[in-house]
Amino acid sequence: MANRTVSTSWVGVPVLVTSRFISRYAWTTATIEVAVNGRSILSTGGVMKITGSTTTTFEHNGTRHEAKLSWGRGSVFSFPVKLEIDGALVADSRVGLSNWWLAFWPFTVTIMIGLLIYLFSSA
Repeated sequence: MANRTVSTSWVGVPVLVTSRFISRYAWTTATIEVAVNGRSILSTGGVMKITGSTTTTFEHNGTRHEAKLSWGRGSVFSFPVKLEIDGALVADSRVGLSNWWLAFWPFTVTIMIGLLIYLFSSA
């Protein structure tokens, strides 16, 4: 399984990429967040895209920089991400979903409903 976070550095400062399922679209989408030197610079917000990319600008030490995050088709537990800052590749890895277990809620609900139907139809 992939690391829950991707930890790297850019110009000597730490960069952290994390992801988690969010309640948008009934817990079926994830948000990816990028932090540079402990400051959040980018959050995808749970867009309903299997693959995609987003670009943002941020300021570091008085200079504006451009960050581009791309993600690819993943699994329940993780997906590939690529982060570029000012055109330089900073991370090309897989990031794990911190709350991956939420992907199983439809299965759990289906089993519970089936069990309830069975119990009440037998009575």
